[in-house]
Amino acid sequence: MLWQIFKKLDFRQLFGLFYMFLKNPLYAFPTIFATKRCMNIAYKEYGSRHHLSNKANAFRHALWVTLIIKKCLKWRNNEEMAKAWAKEFTDWHEKFSPNKALAKAMDLHNNRVGILYFESIKNKNEAEIVSFLKQKASEAIKISTVKNLEQLENNLVYIE
Repeated sequence: MLWQIFKKLDFRQLFGLFYMFLKNPLYAFPTIFATKRCMNIAYKEYGSRHHLSNKANAFRHALWVTLIIKKCLKWRNNEEMAKAWAKEFTDWHEKFSPNKALAKAMDLHNNRVGILYFESIKNKNEAEIVSFLKQKASEAIKISTVKNLEQLENNLVYIE
């Protein structure tokens, strides 16, 4: 699965990823492990539906940043640094993803909301985190424009 992600990157993107991990070497492996775990959970919970711009996708993005933060905290116990890294990494990912503007804005928003939710779930186990985020995803709000995001600071969102 991770190999499929790396194969999609061009030289500039691979270099950017290498540089990010070079600047934050302690976060490279936790980020890779969190990404793999996130995808496994998303497939288990939603099948391939999480690849669409729906509530399952909102769940996956919130879970992804949460798992990155939790895994990074095991390597370096600095919550603010782990959150900043999770934001930087997930934002970087959206820069090269072949998404339309609204889908990209949705993903960036859901990543940010996942970081906000972390405060409520940081001391929970994985099953509790999944349950919490599934509930939040079930309450996600449908958007049709980027402007809608300004009013939904603390809610997960979806398009279709």
